[in-house]
Amino acid sequence: MILENNQALVRFFFLLILFTLAPVSASTLSSFSVPNSDFTALSNRINAIAPSRRTLDQTFQLAVASWRLGQLKTAQTLTDQLIKADFELGDSLYLKGLIHLTEVQQVNVFKKIGTAKKALKAWEQAIEADPNHILALFAVTAFYINAPSFAGGDLDAAAARLPQILALDPQYHQLAAGLIAEKQDQPERAEQLLREARTDGPDQVIMLFQLGQFYYRGDDYNRAVQTFERLQDYPLRWHHPVPSMIHLMRGMALKKQGDLQASRAMLETVREGAQNPSLKAWAEKELAGF
Repeated sequence: MILENNQALVRFFFLLILFTLAPVSASTLSSFSVPNSDFTALSNRINAIAPSRRTLDQTFQLAVASWRLGQLKTAQTLTDQLIKADFELGDSLYLKGLIHLTEVQQVNVFKKIGTAKKALKAWEQAIEADPNHILALFAVTAFYINAPSFAGGDLDAAAARLPQILALDPQYHQLAAGLIAEKQDQPERAEQLLREARTDGPDQVIMLFQLGQFYYRGDDYNRAVQTFERLQDYPLRWHHPVPSMIHLMRGMALKKQGDLQASRAMLETVREGAQNPSLKAWAEKELAGF
């Protein structure tokens, strides 16, 4: 039973981390981009500014960069400063939740559920601070969809959020409804809903990434590879999956597909180029399986 619970937690945290790599509609989070997704350069640039001279917006950007680079204690400290200063509380609390979620990977199994629930609490606080914060709402919904029941999963609670999501963003409603349908063992309806989610605009990459994951989970590796390949043609904003994450998913799908040479090359690209240590370790683990 303990082994089964641990395996369920691993699947849950893997899915939730991927589901929450999506955009937020608030202006602060969409107001800056990172050329080539180079968060190291962003961090270096802002760290060159004395803390007393940084704007709160720069502090937010540094917190994002620290989170992306796996510097979670720094990211948490900066985010707490933003919250104390009442800076864009919806955005700052949403980011706090993402940091807690990433921490789940680093704590022992006995602390994983508690740490994940800290993320859930932060997202709920973000919704209280900004009821129109679509991604905090989506993150809460994704938690209920993907968590095993012993960790707080509840499809009824997820479905109860759908009207609120629909009122804010019909495309995210399609996305959330598709994920719920998948959990309800309705793969055809799930695919239809996911394919009907936003198909244009600056965040099309998010919808395609979700669709690619759906195909991967359904063992449709050909279409998973094709979908992840499409993502290389889109400009990526700071809140989109970083290139290393896209390459990682593509490499994993190629491996399942049986194209081991292409998979190895893709995973080696991630191992050599990932700025986040967790992504680098993930690629190394996949390469060790050859």
